[in-house]
Amino acid sequence: MLNRIPHCVLTDKKKGFLSLLLALFLCFCLATPLVAADCMAIKKAMKMEKSLKKKRAMLADAIVQCPNDPAINFKYGLSLERFRKYDKALSYYQKAVKLNPKMGKAYAGMGDIAIYMGLLDQAIVDYSQAVKLMPENNRASSKLVRLDVKRKALRGDILTVNEFIAVMDHRGKISTTTHLLLTGPVLQYKIAFVGNSTDLQPVAVRQLVAIGQGMLDPALDYVRFEIAVHVEPSADSLDISKKRAEIIRDQLVDNFQIDPKRIEIKWYGDTQSIEDKNFTGEKSLNQRVEIKRIIE
Repeated sequence: MLNRIPHCVLTDKKKGFLSLLLALFLCFCLATPLVAADCMAIKKAMKMEKSLKKKRAMLADAIVQCPNDPAINFKYGLSLERFRKYDKALSYYQKAVKLNPKMGKAYAGMGDIAIYMGLLDQAIVDYSQAVKLMPENNRASSKLVRLDVKRKALRGDILTVNEFIAVMDHRGKISTTTHLLLTGPVLQYKIAFVGNSTDLQPVAVRQLVAIGQGMLDPALDYVRFEIAVHVEPSADSLDISKKRAEIIRDQLVDNFQIDPKRIEIKWYGDTQSIEDKNFTGEKSLNQRVEIKRIIE
């Protein structure tokens, strides 16, 4: 005779199975709101925390608990940027804009990373998007202006007086980690000389107008400048760069009555050549005049 399982046991098992299904269903339905609520609480707690050390620890936990929160990805990228972990920082900024395409400050963060890497064109693309999303942000808009001026100078375009002042009236630290000097009061200007000679082209005279008039502006009055000349490789490159530096100084002193004590000249020949394929339109930036504000 077959043993029969009591009806009450079957009923209890059935009830237990149904309870399990219900519990799983509720967990699935409530998972997203619970995570979202936790992330909001975490962000609020980080904002209220005064200790930077504790805040960094909270942020490290937050990125694990809330990997798809755009604000937390941005903050984590910012913390990595401050420790110069640029590649990792960029990945979190990129994830932040992917999660929230309207996060202008994340685009600005991407622009900063591009600057640190010497990627001028990419920095301008990123900052243009940041300014588009945050038109009221003076930091982003002024940085974009300066980057545009630096690119014009590298290409040999004729700058306006206001463009020259916009860069030289900025007191930020001059970057030296990449070939392109993308931060601080410095311009790498492709002043037009005839071939590899020391003769100025007519367009070079117009290029020097913005420099001379800018030096006379009240915003830059009494400011001292360093003018360093670099040239293409040749047997007498050092002598050519020296003569070019002297010609530029003399043009500024004679035509604009700039006090010669305000201009310090240097020449490097072809010892600091640049081959930069990341800069649109120019593979060689060897022939350039670097104009730096001397911070005293």
